Amino acid sequence: MKHTTWAPLFICVMMLAAAWVAAEPTDGFTFEQGLDVQLDGKTWLRTVTTPFDKNNPELTYKVYTHLYDFAGAFPITKGAGGKYSHHRGLFIGWNHTHVGGRVVDTWHMRAGRGGPAKEIYAHQQVAEWLSFESDGNRASHTARILWATEDLPPFIEEERTIIAYPGEDGMRMVDFISELKTLAGPIRLRGDAHHAGMQIRMSNEVAENEEETEFILPDGAAFIENDNVEGAWWLCGSMPVGGTRYWVMHLTEPDLATGQPIYSTRRYGRFGAFFEPDLTPDAPLRVAFRIILSAQPLDQARCEALHQKYKQETARNQ
Repeated sequence: MKHTTWAPLFICVMMLAAAWVAAEPTDGFTFEQGLDVQLDGKTWLRTVTTPFDKNNPELTYKVYTHLYDFAGAFPITKGAGGKYSHHRGLFIGWNHTHVGGRVVDTWHMRAGRGGPAKEIYAHQQVAEWLSFESDGNRASHTARILWATEDLPPFIEEERTIIAYPGEDGMRMVDFISELKTLAGPIRLRGDAHHAGMQIRMSNEVAENEEETEFILPDGAAFIENDNVEGAWWLCGSMPVGGTRYWVMHLTEPDLATGQPIYSTRRYGRFGAFFEPDLTPDAPLRVAFRIILSAQPLDQARCEALHQKYKQETARNQ
């Protein structure tokens, strides 16, 4: 296990679920445990890692990462609650996760019923932090995350790496890299474009102003049925949050094992890559995505240039 590097541009902040607070939270307050990444003295990201609580499953069943505004004051992605509570920040899952003879929903985080009044929940939990690194210009962290249910032991082990660094013209670059290993024999990760894959959900404020949301597609890509996009390795969403319009690119690494994904979009602020891979004991799955945040306008040509740069970086790293 690697140790934290305390460079000036990287500060890890663990919020220990406010254990020192004597009073209990009331409506309107939520304690979250998480890891903040700060660059240039501003919070860029928060990865939420609150331990699963069977008495409060909805708030605690998913590991996800918030994007913050450029001042570092508040997240511009959605957490628990709001329209479709299970959509949170940068997240990954499949609503039809086939584990043995069982189908587990690792998107909505449901695993069936244990009786007429008992919902069985799936959950993702950080088992340990594997690394914290900084070279003075970028910051990264890697967590070992176990996917399980209330009545099944862990069936997927994930190593999730989040990398943050500044890009050109004030852009923020965030790489989301996930290595998934089966702990329960062959697993099929299945679903549909709106309920599976690696996606991003912007603030619930966007859902209240859907008419303001716009999407930019690559040349040659096209919308097909149900707000899905065919022929794209990237997609850019633009929407206002907190009085600022943002352009948010979601890019898929070109060597995705299942080939070109289908991009899913919703004007309420969710979009991302849908793909259906398999996990086998002898072949862990690695998937990688880049999220680019800009407060300056992006057009198709600029987005394509950013995509080409991502492809070149990926080729160099192979």
